[in-house]
Amino acid sequence: MAAQDPNLFSEVFNQRAGILAFFGALGGSVRAVTLKTTWREGLRVMFVGGAVAFGVGVLGPTVLKPWIGDLPDDASSLIGTLTAVAFLTGLLAVTIVERFISGEETPDDQKT
Repeated sequence: MAAQDPNLFSEVFNQRAGILAFFGALGGSVRAVTLKTTWREGLRVMFVGGAVAFGVGVLGPTVLKPWIGDLPDDASSLIGTLTAVAFLTGLLAVTIVERFISGEETPDDQKT
């Protein structure tokens, strides 16, 4: 292979993805400290926040658009914007993931 060939591993796990995962975990840690969780729950929240921020990646501004509004075209790819959105993703990740996993039942879905 030539030196210019793309490497899938290095494309996915690059420095930007690590920074986004860090800020997602930081957002999860703020949530854990604010809610005064146990250290085990805090680690879980940090992991979920970092993993979701890593998974969402550069699509974060698009995913959080209903909450953060429209961003200028040139600002949505800047590292400062991406890290701020990763922080917010980490802050909200556990709540959002738990809602999807638990599948809250509506009154019509409940059996009597």
